[in-house]
Amino acid sequence: MPRAISCSRTIAARSASKSGDCAAASMPHLAFDAATNCNTAGFAFIICAADETERTLLIRFWAIADTHLSFGKARDMTRFGEKWRDHTDRLAVAWQAVVAPHDVVMLLGDISWASSVKGVMPDLEWLSQLNGTKILLRGNHDHWWGSLEKARRIAEPLGFHLLEGDALSLHGVIICGAMGHWAPNDPFFEPNPRKDRFGRELARLEAALQHAQALRQADEPILLIMHYPPFTSDGQPTAYTALIARYQPTMCLYGHLHHDREWLLAKQGLYEGVRYDLVAADFLQMTPRLVWQVPATRFK
Repeated sequence: MPRAISCSRTIAARSASKSGDCAAASMPHLAFDAATNCNTAGFAFIICAADETERTLLIRFWAIADTHLSFGKARDMTRFGEKWRDHTDRLAVAWQAVVAPHDVVMLLGDISWASSVKGVMPDLEWLSQLNGTKILLRGNHDHWWGSLEKARRIAEPLGFHLLEGDALSLHGVIICGAMGHWAPNDPFFEPNPRKDRFGRELARLEAALQHAQALRQADEPILLIMHYPPFTSDGQPTAYTALIARYQPTMCLYGHLHHDREWLLAKQGLYEGVRYDLVAADFLQMTPRLVWQVPATRFK
């Protein structure tokens, strides 16, 4: 069985190495509830991801949104609050402590501040060195992304999988994704008939869910990832949530929300048969959240 180490209240000065060391860090509880197959709240133990020989029984699926990397052009993130101080160092420590090399990590948009291929490459190269197979979804600040084809040409050589209105299957788990946008009944919604971002993203969401259903075998779980919350910013249902309820994925994960009031109103837990979880990086204290796990054969 994997080793576990107690959470401390301070971030370790170094990240866990791939050679077998674990770093203690201040992170959310990663205990697993077998009944719901989801992580629970609070503080407890951290699973050490570094020792490959001890991590062959399970493949774990992790999620985090809004990493807001800027290695190509330094940006002072503390203008958004002290919770963003040294956020990339804290993210690296937490990530390497909990994610095993054969795990899967879903990054739900606002990956980088970069607006060009040249600008984003240092951020993608940094991410590529962290543990796990990585799945990327576009966020509203990912201006480097351009078209899906362009983004794939940039990111796939570094080992990333990209989703935008489609789905893929990994280790018997279906993952589908669409960025989303503010719905017309949201206080932040600004009508723009020419671009109709809401209509476009609603169509992409349905395409992603349809693709997931087509890939699904037997009772395989479907993990839906979005950048924008499918509910309004004040927690009300939308056309997105109606569509999600119709297709019944196992869970829906989302980010984009960064303020305490938004966190209080964010819909979490079960709603119309689907589990919802907010995974914005600052909400998770820069620690990927464990959302699913499956039995694995032994990795070489």
